[in-house]
Amino acid sequence: MLFRSLSVLTGGCGKKPGAEMDGGRFEGSVYHNDYLGLTVTLPPEWSVQDRELTKQTSRTGGQMLAGGSESMQTTLKEGEQRTIPLFNVFKFLPGSPVPDNPYIYACAENMSAYPGIQTGGDYLFHARRVLEAGQFKFSFPREVYVETLAGVPFHVMTTELVIPPAGKMMQEYFATVRKGYALVFTLSYWTPEERTELRNALNTMSLTPLPQAKK
Repeated sequence: MLFRSLSVLTGGCGKKPGAEMDGGRFEGSVYHNDYLGLTVTLPPEWSVQDRELTKQTSRTGGQMLAGGSESMQTTLKEGEQRTIPLFNVFKFLPGSPVPDNPYIYACAENMSAYPGIQTGGDYLFHARRVLEAGQFKFSFPREVYVETLAGVPFHVMTTELVIPPAGKMMQEYFATVRKGYALVFTLSYWTPEERTELRNALNTMSLTPLPQAKK
């Protein structure tokens, strides 16, 4: 299951490409999302997870995080309904005989019901509260900071979580709000070398400049 074309979720015949939000598409190892003006070039030998399987994986992870908390299960289910997975790409085919498998998960969450979330920092404030309320013991080694990618400021949150037998998994959440959606990239890795590989892939991102608001 190496790179292959993923289904494009279209908005209907006759509509201009990018007129509506969808899950985007791969052309070889290059991901495109016309609505967000997003392009990311990923290593061609990496493995892209099927979009439906990505949804299932995300749902299972949410259920594990919530544990027996019905209120959290409800919160995560509502978030799932607002979220469009863009891609989930692993360095190795899932299940490969390797100690760990770094990956990048990208998604876009509709913020129309939450007008107070104006920046990636606002979004990550709530994301941290959800993680802290779950049954896993996440740690947050530094405060949220801002990093510019493709000319756009992203807020970044780092987490650490011990997962036997792989050991300590590190994650970096990059978030920005764009055209009414929180665009989020989650990098998951176990070693500094893996972090470098994931960051190199993320640094290929380009974002089309948005029209300036009229004064």
